[in-house]
Amino acid sequence: MTSTESTGPDVEDSEPVPAIVVGEAGGTVAELEALTERARAYARSSKAANTLRAYESDLRHFGAWCERRALDAFPAAPETVALYLVDHTERLAVSTLRRRLAAISEAHQAARFPNPTIDPAVRTTWAGIRRTHGTAPEGKEAAVTEVVAAMVAPLGERLIDRRDRAILLLGFAGALRRSELAALDVEDLVETADGLRVTVVRSKADQEGEGHTVGITYGSNPPTCPVRAWRAWVSAAELAGGPAFRRLPHDRVPAHRIAGDGIARMVKRRAGAAGYARELFSGHSLRSGFATTAARAGVAEHRIMRQGRWRTGQAMRGYIQEGELFVDNPSGKLGL
Repeated sequence: MTSTESTGPDVEDSEPVPAIVVGEAGGTVAELEALTERARAYARSSKAANTLRAYESDLRHFGAWCERRALDAFPAAPETVALYLVDHTERLAVSTLRRRLAAISEAHQAARFPNPTIDPAVRTTWAGIRRTHGTAPEGKEAAVTEVVAAMVAPLGERLIDRRDRAILLLGFAGALRRSELAALDVEDLVETADGLRVTVVRSKADQEGEGHTVGITYGSNPPTCPVRAWRAWVSAAELAGGPAFRRLPHDRVPAHRIAGDGIARMVKRRAGAAGYARELFSGHSLRSGFATTAARAGVAEHRIMRQGRWRTGQAMRGYIQEGELFVDNPSGKLGL
């Protein structure tokens, strides 16, 4: 990417968190303080908790760097931000630097200070860093039907086996992100005569929490049927409510929800046990595997998008492209 193509530190979509200051007119101080605290709570809720934690860590790092050099971190001069980026290009990934820029931008906008990240000194430096050090995102293998079937084949009747079987099959059939699987509650899954109605209350693409309902039908093969797998897990874990998928220390079922990265590690572990290279898989492999498998089966694009809650065909096709790399590949028609 050339410097003329850069539009800044990729924070165009960020919404500034308002810095609301309590005044003395128009109500009692106590009332205004209560309203201000509520406003701050809503402002904090505009970002995912993980994002806020990452931003806080990023700002501490930037502040410490500035302090060691007797530079002002807040408000920061554009030249300070540019030098910070340059000093870390050999040690931090471009994706990490991008998030650091977003954190610095958010902090300055919240305080209504001039935003140094949009200054030409920063934009030009950032464009050069991206062009020199940027790399294509590392692709992961799509867990298509045969891969998922191989993952669940050796699973038995232990609690952890039942849980992992349900996660793998529901995640695949529902095109669910690992964060969506981790956030599910028992009440979000309702079995009907046709299958499971899964309510995805909040997801990466639905930060407003409007929710989506995903239908998952009964499988024709009982060992890989997602509905039966869910029923078996609920029965064995004696779940009546609360988190749908939980951590299982010492084969017990506490109320602690499994985390998204825990699901990702599980997918890698089950892929390795099935004979695949575990480093090629991630929690996202189930979602990309759904899109790839459905496309291969000739499912209409709009139906794939609806199940996976993709907003555009372009976003959905990004999941399919890698998995279809060798499907009807023209190099196989060359007579070599």
